[in-house]
Amino acid sequence: MILGIEKEVSVFLQAVLAGNLVYLVYSAIRVFRRIVKHNLFFISVEDFIFWIGAALYLFVKIDQTSSGNIRWYFVLGVLAGALLTHYFIYKIMKKYIDKSKKTR
Repeated sequence: MILGIEKEVSVFLQAVLAGNLVYLVYSAIRVFRRIVKHNLFFISVEDFIFWIGAALYLFVKIDQTSSGNIRWYFVLGVLAGALLTHYFIYKIMKKYIDKSKKTR
């Protein structure tokens, strides 16, 4: 199935949003770990559950957007979304969290 350029751009933007969401969820887990100390066992369990959930979510997004075909721009979109979220949102969140820790 050959997609038109409009459809490909739509798939890419949906992949960027999927990457944003996956990164934000993992960032929330990382923030939770800073607030509540965990031992290595619970960190491993959380990571395992997260990665299974992220894999299932991305699998469903690939299936919905491009009929199950893995397209290179979908993978690049997920990576771009995660990187954009890291550089624009998580850095800001981390700054405020670190500032609030210093005031305690």
